Amino acid sequence: MTKPVLLVRADGNQNDAEALAALGIESVIDPYISIEKATHAAGAVKLIAALANAAEHTWLIATSANAIRLFGEIIGIENLRNAVKNPNLRFAAVGESTAKALLEVGARMVLTPEVADSASLAEMLLEQPIGTAVIPSGQLAMKQLPNALEAAGWNLVTGVVYTTVPVATQPASVAGVTRGDYSAVIFRSPSAARSFLSFNSDAKIPMIAAGFTTAKVIEDAGLEVASIPLNPTPEAVALAVQKVINTNEV
Repeated sequence: MTKPVLLVRADGNQNDAEALAALGIESVIDPYISIEKATHAAGAVKLIAALANAAEHTWLIATSANAIRLFGEIIGIENLRNAVKNPNLRFAAVGESTAKALLEVGARMVLTPEVADSASLAEMLLEQPIGTAVIPSGQLAMKQLPNALEAAGWNLVTGVVYTTVPVATQPASVAGVTRGDYSAVIFRSPSAARSFLSFNSDAKIPMIAAGFTTAKVIEDAGLEVASIPLNPTPEAVALAVQKVINTNEV
């Protein structure tokens, strides 16, 4: 019988679990990081003011569903919904699941790139007229997107609305990783990979990275990435996992 796949993100693991289950692959959820809303509201206040006063060609850009959810928690969900009604606003998201978070607060016609990563999102936005990018983010957010937009002359309004930290206590799955109880582990962020490796520095488990920046964390630690799916949707990642498992079982 195939061993289960380990899912380690802070939340949202159920989407991967369901996609794996559809292929007959079991999974175990054991977060290695936690996500909390920012303790200071300054970033959210700056962002909401930019939305409320948005001129033409102003974009609310979501790089994660957590950014939108926790932005709303800090500023008040109705305040965010009211700001999003500004007719000058346009909306973009890194992927479909993130776009859903924008739609839930009242966004209209959220644009997403064909490949769900920051580089593709930047390329898509650079095809638009130069404008203002309003980007709620975490304290560890990658700089590729804002740097690309700023270099092209865009005005940036950024603010930290959540923090990502390793879990405080050793995850229960660490012993199982050592024993070889899992057929693979899925990483969906550099922070999750870093935290996993801090507890499992010499892990001998196939590692699937949903993105090249996440893969680099693994490779920089001297470990091999088993697969980097071109599309990080749960279904595509599940298929990549299935291929890795089948290869290892041959």
